[in-house]
Amino acid sequence: MLAGSAMFCVGGAFMKASQGFTQVLPSLVVAASFMIGAALLSRAVTGHMLSTTLIVGLGFEALGAVAFGVLALGERLSAAQTGGVALVICGVALLRL
Repeated sequence: MLAGSAMFCVGGAFMKASQGFTQVLPSLVVAASFMIGAALLSRAVTGHMLSTTLIVGLGFEALGAVAFGVLALGERLSAAQTGGVALVICGVALLRL
């Protein structure tokens, strides 16, 4: 599941670089990353409940996107956005119980 979420994060990062799918190489990375991510997440839900596994995977994807934006792109989060990230972390933790 983590590998699938990581692939979606990679795809998301390259979406910005694809400039609306006008740049060929980043656009191909987006497509490949999303296809691999979907395949990996589909394997993760095979042995687990779809309702929680998919949401946990999406939560990890969201956290990865925030981390990439802040650390690699220098984006800044407001206090409300930081609180929202904390709520996502709490929600993922509760679903994993």
